[in-house]
Amino acid sequence: MRLQVFDLIDETLLLLEQNDTFYHEAEQDIRNIIQTLFQDDREYLLDLNSRVKSKESLREKIIRNRFYKECNQAQDILDQLSDLIGVTIECRFIEEEYKALSVLRQKLNQQDENGTYTCPAFPMFHLDVASHQPQIQKNGFAIYRMDGQYEKDGCFVNFELQIKALVHSFWGDIEHKLVYKNTNYYVYDEFMKDLLASINATLTITDRQLSIVYKQMQDLSLSNSGLSEDSFEKQITKAINDLFAQKMMESLGFALNIKNTSTVLGHYIFIKDIHYDGGNNDRIATLFQTFKKLSRMKIDFENEIHLDDSFTSKDIFIDQLGHYLISIINEDYDWFVFFKMLFAVEPGNDMQDFCLFLSVIKNYLVDHYWLNTRFLKLPLAEAELLHQECARMLSESLIEIGTIKIIYDDHMIALNQAFVPFIEGLEQRVLSYKDFMDYRKGYYEEWMKQVSQIFQ
Repeated sequence: MRLQVFDLIDETLLLLEQNDTFYHEAEQDIRNIIQTLFQDDREYLLDLNSRVKSKESLREKIIRNRFYKECNQAQDILDQLSDLIGVTIECRFIEEEYKALSVLRQKLNQQDENGTYTCPAFPMFHLDVASHQPQIQKNGFAIYRMDGQYEKDGCFVNFELQIKALVHSFWGDIEHKLVYKNTNYYVYDEFMKDLLASINATLTITDRQLSIVYKQMQDLSLSNSGLSEDSFEKQITKAINDLFAQKMMESLGFALNIKNTSTVLGHYIFIKDIHYDGGNNDRIATLFQTFKKLSRMKIDFENEIHLDDSFTSKDIFIDQLGHYLISIINEDYDWFVFFKMLFAVEPGNDMQDFCLFLSVIKNYLVDHYWLNTRFLKLPLAEAELLHQECARMLSESLIEIGTIKIIYDDHMIALNQAFVPFIEGLEQRVLSYKDFMDYRKGYYEEWMKQVSQIFQ
């Protein structure tokens, strides 16, 4: 005979499913209210995450918390569930967690008959903002957590509100997967606790360091502050290296040395998203959001990358180098790992990311405006053809080298520094487009001698 507890669980899950639309509407209402409460304090609300408790999670919680002993009916269980709806306010830094709480305490300043707090603008929204915060969890770590209740259509729905800095959110995901949701028996339980404590302590230090960096960025421009762009780029690179080494270990059972690849990718992200953002983007937020996304992803380092064979570009440089990379992307493991990492980091379509990468690399190697103002002593049509041939020559030289070293930062700087005087020299020597094409082979060999020295 089946245990009665599972009949009660089935009834509760069925009721949860029947009320699904209502709960999700309440979830959205709560989100809207919180966003309105922070309308004048947006700096403390970087992101807002929410969910309605899933059937799988509810089933497990009913048994783990012994709700079946305290409740006889399905509705009683749902009414007792404090986190039927879960909402998390994400802020940048640990020190901002209390500031976010202060905003809620300031806005929700009228105590109701149940001891929770509300405000005239949202009388249906009740939150226990006066409770002692942060609370200490069973694992010994602190968390800003409050119980709330939302009234909709005459019915009350319980919700739980948490406030987390990005590093706490990141660390919480790790702990949740390793401990809370892991049913394996750990012989070295104390070791695991110490390890998690060490991870948390490291992230706390990182949070403090980045908080200082962020404040310097807000107070001064990069050019006038004591913070160098190189220092910030290294923060990105280290995080990328550590995370992808972990993902490679999960996929292959071992991790290769990917420091150089991580450096390339970190530099690419920096010059694409941060260095040329006009000072408008929140660099720290971008960095941490990237970490958070990567930490949750599974990345396969064994199976082939598939890109559209119909790739084409009107830009000679991008078209040639792109076709070459597509042809060897699954043959040269260095390039394979790099593009696996690139496509994981970038949010868009893989082919779009591929083309954007090539475009950024080209712009880094040779300034578009500068190249298009060369050979202007010649007829315009011939000058444009020469611009294309110069770009073609550059891409051919990179293809001849072939390895991922062509995009190492020091090599790209050296290529740029060599390419500019080389083209300026050609300007003085080339009499016409036909003249250039007659001696093109010799010009290319001359250029390749310089390129070969760079990659010795």
